[in-house]
Amino acid sequence: MLQDSVRPGNARSAIATRPGSPSPMLRLLFLLARLELTEEQERQAVALCSAIDDWAELVRLAQDTYLLPIAYRHLDRLAPPALPPHTMAQLRGESLLLVADNLQVAAEQKRLVHELLDPLQVPYLFFKGPALAARYYDAPGLRCCGDIDLLIPRDRLVDLLARALQSGYQPSEPPLLTADRTALEFAIDRKPIINIVTPGGVEVEVHCQLDKQAALYDTEALLAAREPLQVGDTILHVMPTHELFVYLCLHNTRHYWSHLHWLVDLDALQHHPDFDLSAVHACARQRGLTATADASLELSALLASPDLDAAAKELSKRGHALYQACLATLQGGLEAELALRRKRPAPEFAFHWQTTMRYRIASRLRRWVQPFRPSYFDYASRPLPPSWQWLYYVTHPCRKLRNLILSRRSRS
Repeated sequence: MLQDSVRPGNARSAIATRPGSPSPMLRLLFLLARLELTEEQERQAVALCSAIDDWAELVRLAQDTYLLPIAYRHLDRLAPPALPPHTMAQLRGESLLLVADNLQVAAEQKRLVHELLDPLQVPYLFFKGPALAARYYDAPGLRCCGDIDLLIPRDRLVDLLARALQSGYQPSEPPLLTADRTALEFAIDRKPIINIVTPGGVEVEVHCQLDKQAALYDTEALLAAREPLQVGDTILHVMPTHELFVYLCLHNTRHYWSHLHWLVDLDALQHHPDFDLSAVHACARQRGLTATADASLELSALLASPDLDAAAKELSKRGHALYQACLATLQGGLEAELALRRKRPAPEFAFHWQTTMRYRIASRLRRWVQPFRPSYFDYASRPLPPSWQWLYYVTHPCRKLRNLILSRRSRS
Protein backbone atom coordinates (compact mmCIF):
# COMPACT_ATOMS: atom_id res chain seq x y z
CA MET A 1 0.00 0.00 0.00
CA LEU A 2 1.31 3.44 -0.87
CA GLN A 3 2.25 5.83 1.90
CA ASP A 4 2.29 9.61 1.90
CA SER A 5 5.95 9.63 2.93
CA VAL A 6 9.22 8.38 1.45
CA ARG A 7 8.76 5.28 -0.65
CA PRO A 8 11.81 3.01 -1.02
CA GLY A 9 12.74 2.91 -4.66
CA ASN A 10 15.61 2.81 -7.06
CA ALA A 11 18.74 4.81 -6.43
CA ARG A 12 17.71 6.99 -9.41
CA SER A 13 21.34 7.85 -10.10
CA ALA A 14 20.66 7.47 -13.80
CA ILE A 15 18.29 10.42 -14.01
CA ALA A 16 20.75 13.23 -13.30
CA THR A 17 24.29 14.07 -14.30
CA ARG A 18 24.94 16.43 -11.38
CA PRO A 19 22.97 17.99 -8.53
CA GLY A 20 20.85 20.87 -9.75
CA SER A 21 20.83 19.69 -13.36
CA PRO A 22 17.62 17.69 -13.95
CA SER A 23 17.62 15.23 -16.83
CA PRO A 24 15.12 15.42 -19.72
CA MET A 25 13.21 12.63 -17.95
CA LEU A 26 12.74 14.63 -14.78
CA ARG A 27 11.99 17.83 -16.70
CA LEU A 28 9.25 15.96 -18.56
CA LEU A 29 7.67 14.72 -15.34
CA PHE A 30 7.82 18.23 -13.87
CA LEU A 31 5.73 19.48 -16.79
CA LEU A 32 3.29 16.59 -16.54
CA ALA A 33 2.73 17.18 -12.80
CA ARG A 34 -0.48 19.21 -13.25
CA LEU A 35 -4.07 18.55 -14.28
CA GLU A 36 -3.98 20.58 -17.50
CA LEU A 37 -1.15 21.64 -19.81
CA THR A 38 -0.83 24.90 -21.72
CA GLU A 39 0.03 24.76 -25.41
CA GLU A 40 3.59 25.80 -24.64
CA GLN A 41 3.91 23.09 -22.00
CA GLU A 42 2.53 20.53 -24.46
CA ARG A 43 5.10 21.48 -27.12
CA GLN A 44 7.94 21.28 -24.63
CA ALA A 45 6.69 17.93 -23.29
CA VAL A 46 6.63 16.40 -26.78
CA ALA A 47 10.14 17.75 -27.44
CA LEU A 48 11.43 16.28 -24.18
CA CYS A 49 10.00 12.89 -25.10
CA SER A 50 12.44 12.79 -28.00
CA ALA A 51 15.32 13.04 -25.53
CA ILE A 52 14.19 10.09 -23.36
CA ASP A 53 16.47 7.09 -23.89
CA ASP A 54 15.14 4.85 -21.11
CA TRP A 55 11.36 4.73 -20.98
CA ALA A 56 11.38 1.89 -18.46
CA GLU A 57 13.23 4.17 -16.05
CA LEU A 58 10.68 6.93 -16.64
CA VAL A 59 7.86 4.53 -15.75
CA ARG A 60 9.66 3.53 -12.56
CA LEU A 61 10.30 7.14 -11.60
CA ALA A 62 6.67 8.10 -12.25
CA GLN A 63 5.62 5.20 -10.00
CA ASP A 64 8.08 6.11 -7.24
CA THR A 65 6.86 9.72 -7.19
CA TYR A 66 3.14 8.76 -7.43
CA LEU A 67 2.64 10.58 -10.72
CA LEU A 68 2.01 7.65 -13.04
CA PRO A 69 -1.79 7.96 -13.64
CA ILE A 70 -1.51 11.70 -14.34
CA ALA A 71 1.55 11.19 -16.56
CA TYR A 72 -0.26 8.50 -18.51
CA ARG A 73 -3.30 10.73 -19.10
CA HIS A 74 -1.14 13.49 -20.57
CA LEU A 75 1.04 11.18 -22.67
CA ASP A 76 -1.97 9.30 -24.00
CA ARG A 77 -3.51 12.56 -25.19
CA LEU A 78 -0.27 13.99 -26.59
CA ALA A 79 0.72 10.70 -28.29
CA PRO A 80 4.37 11.75 -28.78
CA PRO A 81 6.01 9.88 -31.70
CA ALA A 82 9.03 9.02 -29.53
CA LEU A 83 6.94 7.03 -27.04
CA PRO A 84 7.13 3.30 -27.86
CA PRO A 85 3.76 1.50 -28.11
CA HIS A 86 4.78 -1.15 -25.58
CA THR A 87 5.63 1.59 -23.05
CA MET A 88 2.24 3.20 -23.59
CA ALA A 89 0.61 -0.18 -22.98
CA GLN A 90 2.63 -0.57 -19.78
CA LEU A 91 1.67 2.92 -18.63
CA ARG A 92 -1.97 2.15 -19.23
CA GLY A 93 -1.89 -1.16 -17.36
CA GLU A 94 -0.03 0.22 -14.36
CA SER A 95 -2.31 3.27 -14.25
CA LEU A 96 -5.46 1.16 -14.20
CA LEU A 97 -4.11 -0.82 -11.24
CA LEU A 98 -3.28 2.37 -9.35
CA VAL A 99 -6.66 3.92 -10.11
CA ALA A 100 -8.35 0.81 -8.71
CA ASP A 101 -6.23 1.11 -5.54
CA ASN A 102 -7.09 4.81 -5.22
CA LEU A 103 -10.82 4.12 -5.54
CA GLN A 104 -10.51 1.42 -2.88
CA VAL A 105 -8.97 3.94 -0.47
CA ALA A 106 -11.83 6.36 -1.20
CA ALA A 107 -14.38 3.61 -0.52
CA GLU A 108 -12.72 2.80 2.82
CA GLN A 109 -12.89 6.47 3.75
CA LYS A 110 -16.64 6.37 3.28
CA ARG A 111 -16.80 3.17 5.35
CA LEU A 112 -14.97 5.00 8.14
CA VAL A 113 -17.59 7.75 8.10
CA HIS A 114 -20.62 5.44 8.00
CA GLU A 115 -19.36 2.82 10.48
CA LEU A 116 -17.52 4.92 13.05
CA LEU A 117 -17.48 8.70 12.75
CA ASP A 118 -21.16 9.37 12.14
CA PRO A 119 -22.54 6.76 14.60
CA LEU A 120 -20.22 8.03 17.36
CA GLN A 121 -20.92 11.68 16.41
CA VAL A 122 -17.20 12.43 16.40
CA PRO A 123 -16.28 15.86 14.96
CA TYR A 124 -13.63 15.29 12.30
CA LEU A 125 -11.99 16.46 9.14
CA PHE A 126 -10.07 14.65 6.43
CA PHE A 127 -6.99 16.22 4.87
CA LYS A 128 -4.83 15.14 1.93
CA GLY A 129 -5.54 11.85 0.16
CA PRO A 130 -8.94 10.86 -1.24
CA ALA A 131 -10.81 13.84 0.24
CA LEU A 132 -8.42 16.23 -1.51
CA ALA A 133 -8.82 14.27 -4.75
CA ALA A 134 -12.62 14.30 -4.50
CA ARG A 135 -12.75 18.08 -4.13
CA TYR A 136 -10.03 19.32 -6.47
CA TYR A 137 -9.44 16.66 -9.18
CA ASP A 138 -11.70 16.27 -12.20
CA ALA A 139 -10.99 12.51 -12.06
CA PRO A 140 -10.30 11.67 -8.38
CA GLY A 141 -9.05 8.17 -9.16
CA LEU A 142 -5.97 9.66 -10.82
CA ARG A 143 -4.63 10.98 -7.50
CA CYS A 144 -2.46 8.31 -5.82
CA CYS A 145 -3.71 7.77 -2.26
CA GLY A 146 -2.04 5.27 0.02
CA ASP A 147 -3.74 6.07 3.30
CA ILE A 148 -6.37 8.21 5.00
CA ASP A 149 -5.47 11.19 7.20
CA LEU A 150 -8.06 11.95 9.87
CA LEU A 151 -8.13 14.71 12.52
CA ILE A 152 -10.41 14.42 15.56
CA PRO A 153 -10.45 15.97 19.06
CA ARG A 154 -8.14 14.45 21.66
CA ASP A 155 -11.05 13.73 24.01
CA ARG A 156 -12.81 11.54 21.41
CA LEU A 157 -9.78 9.53 20.33
CA VAL A 158 -10.22 6.73 22.87
CA ASP A 159 -13.90 6.31 21.94
CA LEU A 160 -13.09 6.09 18.24
CA LEU A 161 -10.16 3.71 18.59
CA ALA A 162 -11.99 1.44 21.02
CA ARG A 163 -14.98 1.10 18.68
CA ALA A 164 -12.71 0.61 15.67
CA LEU A 165 -10.66 -2.16 17.28
CA GLN A 166 -13.87 -3.86 18.41
CA SER A 167 -15.30 -3.64 14.85
CA GLY A 168 -12.64 -5.43 12.83
CA TYR A 169 -10.11 -2.64 12.40
CA GLN A 170 -6.55 -3.73 13.18
CA PRO A 171 -3.79 -1.85 15.04
CA SER A 172 -0.79 -0.82 12.96
CA GLU A 173 1.24 1.69 14.96
CA PRO A 174 1.64 0.84 17.76
CA PRO A 175 1.20 -2.78 16.60
CA LEU A 176 0.18 -4.27 19.97
CA LEU A 177 -2.63 -1.79 20.64
CA THR A 178 -5.80 -3.20 22.21
CA ALA A 179 -9.29 -1.82 22.79
CA ASP A 180 -8.68 -1.54 26.54
CA ARG A 181 -9.25 2.11 27.48
CA THR A 182 -6.26 2.28 29.84
CA ALA A 183 -4.03 0.94 27.07
CA LEU A 184 -5.46 3.47 24.61
CA GLU A 185 -4.95 6.39 26.99
CA PHE A 186 -1.34 5.36 27.53
CA ALA A 187 -0.70 5.03 23.78
CA ILE A 188 -2.27 8.40 22.97
CA ASP A 189 -0.16 10.14 25.61
CA ARG A 190 3.00 8.82 23.94
CA LYS A 191 2.25 8.90 20.24
CA PRO A 192 1.04 11.93 18.27
CA ILE A 193 -0.51 9.67 15.62
CA ILE A 194 -2.23 6.31 16.01
CA ASN A 195 -2.45 4.11 12.91
CA ILE A 196 -5.17 1.55 12.34
CA VAL A 197 -6.03 -0.55 9.30
CA THR A 198 -9.57 -0.78 7.94
CA PRO A 199 -11.19 -4.17 7.23
CA GLY A 200 -10.43 -3.45 3.56
CA GLY A 201 -6.70 -3.15 4.28
CA VAL A 202 -6.26 0.63 4.11
CA GLU A 203 -4.11 2.46 6.66
CA VAL A 204 -5.75 5.29 8.62
CA GLU A 205 -3.57 7.85 10.40
CA VAL A 206 -5.65 9.21 13.28
CA HIS A 207 -4.37 12.61 14.44
CA CYS A 208 -5.49 14.71 17.39
CA GLN A 209 -3.02 17.49 16.51
CA LEU A 210 -2.09 18.55 12.99
CA ASP A 211 1.52 19.39 13.78
CA LYS A 212 3.82 17.51 16.13
CA GLN A 213 5.35 20.14 18.43
CA ALA A 214 5.22 23.60 16.88
CA ALA A 215 1.67 24.42 18.09
CA LEU A 216 0.86 26.04 14.75
CA TYR A 217 -2.64 24.59 14.71
CA ASP A 218 -5.45 24.41 17.24
CA THR A 219 -7.56 21.31 16.66
CA GLU A 220 -10.79 22.79 17.99
CA ALA A 221 -10.44 25.87 15.77
CA LEU A 222 -9.72 23.74 12.71
CA LEU A 223 -12.78 21.58 13.35
CA ALA A 224 -14.94 24.65 13.90
CA ALA A 225 -13.90 26.01 10.47
CA ARG A 226 -14.29 22.74 8.53
CA GLU A 227 -16.42 22.60 5.39
CA PRO A 228 -18.79 19.84 4.17
CA LEU A 229 -18.01 18.06 0.92
CA GLN A 230 -20.70 15.94 -0.74
CA VAL A 231 -19.18 12.82 -2.30
CA GLY A 232 -21.91 10.58 -3.68
CA ASP A 233 -24.13 9.61 -0.76
CA THR A 234 -21.59 10.70 1.85
CA ILE A 235 -20.69 14.05 3.41
CA LEU A 236 -16.99 14.39 4.20
CA HIS A 237 -15.70 17.25 6.33
CA VAL A 238 -12.57 18.96 5.01
CA MET A 239 -10.37 22.04 5.45
CA PRO A 240 -11.15 25.32 3.68
CA THR A 241 -9.06 25.67 0.52
CA HIS A 242 -6.72 28.39 1.78
CA GLU A 243 -6.03 26.49 5.02
CA LEU A 244 -5.34 23.25 3.17
CA PHE A 245 -3.05 25.03 0.70
CA VAL A 246 -0.85 26.44 3.47
CA TYR A 247 -0.79 23.11 5.29
CA LEU A 248 0.30 21.33 2.10
CA CYS A 249 3.13 23.83 1.70
CA LEU A 250 4.28 23.00 5.24
CA HIS A 251 3.90 19.23 4.91
CA ASN A 252 5.46 18.90 1.47
CA THR A 253 8.36 21.21 2.29
CA ARG A 254 9.01 19.08 5.37
CA HIS A 255 9.46 16.16 2.95
CA TYR A 256 11.45 18.27 0.44
CA TRP A 257 8.77 17.84 -2.27
CA SER A 258 10.02 14.30 -2.88
CA HIS A 259 6.72 13.22 -4.50
CA LEU A 260 5.57 14.74 -7.76
CA HIS A 261 1.86 14.22 -7.11
CA TRP A 262 2.18 16.97 -4.49
CA LEU A 263 2.87 19.39 -7.35
CA VAL A 264 -0.39 18.26 -8.94
CA ASP A 265 -2.19 18.95 -5.65
CA LEU A 266 -0.91 22.53 -5.52
CA ASP A 267 -1.83 23.06 -9.18
CA ALA A 268 -5.31 21.61 -8.62
CA LEU A 269 -5.96 23.87 -5.64
CA GLN A 270 -4.72 26.96 -7.47
CA HIS A 271 -7.11 26.32 -10.37
CA HIS A 272 -10.13 25.58 -8.17
CA PRO A 273 -12.91 28.22 -8.01
CA ASP A 274 -12.51 28.43 -4.20
CA PHE A 275 -8.82 29.39 -4.39
CA ASP A 276 -8.06 32.90 -3.14
CA LEU A 277 -4.38 33.89 -3.10
CA SER A 278 -4.97 36.76 -0.68
CA ALA A 279 -6.64 34.34 1.76
CA VAL A 280 -3.65 32.02 1.41
CA HIS A 281 -1.23 34.83 2.25
CA ALA A 282 -3.37 35.87 5.25
CA CYS A 283 -3.50 32.29 6.51
CA ALA A 284 0.26 31.87 6.06
CA ARG A 285 0.88 35.04 8.10
CA GLN A 286 -1.42 33.80 10.84
CA ARG A 287 0.43 30.48 11.02
CA GLY A 288 3.89 32.01 10.82
CA LEU A 289 4.41 30.16 7.53
CA THR A 290 4.80 33.03 5.06
CA ALA A 291 8.33 32.00 4.04
CA THR A 292 7.22 28.38 3.57
CA ALA A 293 4.21 29.32 1.44
CA ASP A 294 6.18 31.80 -0.68
CA ALA A 295 8.97 29.30 -1.37
CA SER A 296 6.41 26.61 -2.27
CA LEU A 297 4.62 28.95 -4.67
CA GLU A 298 7.98 29.73 -6.29
CA LEU A 299 8.74 26.04 -6.67
CA SER A 300 5.31 25.33 -8.16
CA ALA A 301 5.71 28.12 -10.74
CA LEU A 302 9.29 27.11 -11.54
CA LEU A 303 8.52 23.46 -12.27
CA ALA A 304 5.60 24.48 -14.49
CA SER A 305 7.92 26.55 -16.68
CA PRO A 306 8.86 25.12 -20.10
CA ASP A 307 12.19 26.97 -19.79
CA LEU A 308 13.28 25.57 -16.45
CA ASP A 309 16.87 26.84 -16.50
CA ALA A 310 15.89 30.43 -17.24
CA ALA A 311 13.15 30.39 -14.59
CA ALA A 312 15.56 28.92 -11.99
CA LYS A 313 17.77 32.01 -12.30
CA GLU A 314 14.92 34.17 -11.01
CA LEU A 315 14.43 32.21 -7.77
CA SER A 316 14.88 33.80 -4.39
CA LYS A 317 17.47 32.32 -2.03
CA ARG A 318 14.80 30.34 -0.19
CA GLY A 319 13.11 29.22 -3.38
CA HIS A 320 16.48 28.04 -4.69
CA ALA A 321 17.15 26.09 -1.47
CA LEU A 322 13.78 24.35 -1.79
CA TYR A 323 14.40 23.57 -5.47
CA GLN A 324 17.83 22.06 -4.75
CA ALA A 325 16.40 19.93 -1.93
CA CYS A 326 13.58 18.76 -4.22
CA LEU A 327 16.11 17.78 -6.90
CA ALA A 328 18.27 15.99 -4.35
CA THR A 329 15.40 13.77 -3.17
CA LEU A 330 14.07 13.08 -6.66
CA GLN A 331 17.52 12.24 -8.00
CA GLY A 332 18.86 10.42 -4.96
CA GLY A 333 15.76 8.62 -3.71
CA LEU A 334 15.31 7.38 -0.15
CA GLU A 335 18.94 7.76 0.95
CA ALA A 336 19.03 11.40 -0.14
CA GLU A 337 15.86 12.28 1.73
CA LEU A 338 17.00 10.51 4.88
CA ALA A 339 20.28 12.45 4.71
CA LEU A 340 18.35 15.72 4.50
CA ARG A 341 16.03 14.68 7.31
CA ARG A 342 19.00 14.24 9.62
CA LYS A 343 19.80 17.93 9.09
CA ARG A 344 16.33 19.18 9.99
CA PRO A 345 16.35 21.96 12.58
CA ALA A 346 13.07 20.65 14.06
CA PRO A 347 10.48 17.91 13.39
CA GLU A 348 8.06 20.19 11.49
CA PHE A 349 10.61 22.17 9.57
CA ALA A 350 13.10 21.29 6.84
CA PHE A 351 15.01 24.60 6.81
CA HIS A 352 16.35 26.97 9.45
CA TRP A 353 14.60 29.93 7.78
CA GLN A 354 11.22 28.39 8.58
CA THR A 355 11.62 28.72 12.33
CA THR A 356 13.33 30.59 15.17
CA MET A 357 16.45 29.92 17.22
CA ARG A 358 14.34 29.60 20.36
CA TYR A 359 12.17 26.91 18.85
CA ARG A 360 15.19 25.04 17.46
CA ILE A 361 16.81 24.94 20.90
CA ALA A 362 13.58 23.71 22.52
CA SER A 363 13.22 21.06 19.83
CA ARG A 364 16.78 19.86 20.39
CA LEU A 365 16.15 19.55 24.13
CA ARG A 366 13.00 17.51 23.48
CA ARG A 367 14.99 15.28 21.14
CA TRP A 368 17.52 14.57 23.92
CA VAL A 369 14.76 13.75 26.41
CA GLN A 370 12.71 11.58 24.03
CA PRO A 371 14.78 8.36 24.39
CA PHE A 372 14.06 8.36 28.14
CA ARG A 373 10.29 8.52 27.72
CA PRO A 374 8.47 5.20 28.11
CA SER A 375 6.93 3.81 24.93
CA TYR A 376 3.73 1.85 24.39
CA PHE A 377 5.88 -1.28 24.24
CA ASP A 378 6.62 -0.80 27.94
CA TYR A 379 2.92 -0.88 28.73
CA ALA A 380 2.17 -3.78 26.37
CA SER A 381 4.98 -5.84 27.92
CA ARG A 382 3.79 -5.25 31.48
CA PRO A 383 0.43 -3.45 31.80
CA LEU A 384 0.17 -1.34 34.93
CA PRO A 385 -2.72 0.77 36.26
CA PRO A 386 -2.32 4.56 35.89
CA SER A 387 -1.25 5.01 39.53
CA TRP A 388 1.77 2.74 38.95
CA GLN A 389 2.79 3.79 35.45
CA TRP A 390 5.52 6.07 36.84
CA LEU A 391 7.54 2.86 37.20
CA TYR A 392 8.00 2.81 33.44
CA TYR A 393 10.37 5.75 33.80
CA VAL A 394 12.60 3.39 35.80
CA THR A 395 12.17 0.21 33.77
CA HIS A 396 12.36 1.88 30.33
CA PRO A 397 16.01 3.04 30.62
CA CYS A 398 16.96 -0.34 32.12
CA ARG A 399 15.37 -2.15 29.19
CA LYS A 400 17.11 0.14 26.70
CA LEU A 401 20.47 -0.45 28.39
CA ARG A 402 19.94 -4.20 28.44
CA ASN A 403 19.06 -4.24 24.72
CA LEU A 404 22.17 -2.17 23.94
CA ILE A 405 24.44 -4.57 25.84
CA LEU A 406 22.89 -7.61 24.16
CA SER A 407 23.20 -5.96 20.75
CA ARG A 408 26.89 -5.24 21.28
CA ARG A 409 27.53 -8.78 22.49
CA SER A 410 25.85 -10.22 19.41
CA ARG A 411 28.07 -8.12 17.14
CA SER A 412 31.30 -9.07 18.94
